[in-house]
Amino acid sequence: MKKLCLISLFGILAGFSAFGYNGEQEEIGFFLFLPNSSNQFADEDQAILDLDTAADFLLHRNPGPGQIHAGGYSADVVNDIDPVDLSRNRALFVISELQKRGISEELFADPVAFGAVDLWGSNTDEEARSPNRRVIVVLEPAPQAANIIEQEDPIPVDSHTTDQTGSRFPWVLLLILLIPALLAVLFLRGKKTRKPLEIAAVTAKPLETAVVTVYPAVNLDEEIRYCAYMLHLEREGRYGSTYEDWCKAVIEVCSRYEAAGHHTYMESGIWWAQKSN
Repeated sequence: MKKLCLISLFGILAGFSAFGYNGEQEEIGFFLFLPNSSNQFADEDQAILDLDTAADFLLHRNPGPGQIHAGGYSADVVNDIDPVDLSRNRALFVISELQKRGISEELFADPVAFGAVDLWGSNTDEEARSPNRRVIVVLEPAPQAANIIEQEDPIPVDSHTTDQTGSRFPWVLLLILLIPALLAVLFLRGKKTRKPLEIAAVTAKPLETAVVTVYPAVNLDEEIRYCAYMLHLEREGRYGSTYEDWCKAVIEVCSRYEAAGHHTYMESGIWWAQKSN
């Protein structure tokens, strides 16, 4: 039943990706660098292809000032190079490469230097450190205030623009219709899992105190990101998108934890796993 819900979620995200839904932050792509370098990609040919694809996508999305964010990271290595400075320079380099491809400077927010945090993998050897030498570019949604002003004082548009807008499929309406169905499925599933606990409560002796072990929840976000990155490498950046990689990674990671006796769920946009008693 959980897989069915995840597959439905995958379908919704794929629809938003295809028709340009921008209600949430969108990951445009990520770029890997050579060790201790802020201007050399790990795979130049693949990086050029990804930069061209990202620039073309952004040009068609027509973002507003400061909506494009670039965050740099570095591997956890002991040397004389400051990881924060290195990650910032990597983000600046990716921004400059996108500007060469027609993306205006004013569309970028200030680069963010994360340094050696949010590490993917074990980070114990060069191969495991490679995913951490990265820059991730995301597109933030337009400010809500701007949308309100636009609704109150609409700017006249020509008939060609009106036809394009009117011909889009109402994916937001479809999401509104699908959410109650998904919630109903999750509610019924949760109701079934609670029955054994209710029976146990009735049959337990009144004077005995049940001992319940509470297991801490495990944050699956970074594990899903790493799995999505490996899927991206497997397809060599072709025949798919980062959205499909992410949704496949959610299904794969959650299924693995459920097989080990965990209950997986999403809260505040983050996937968690908690071991069942």
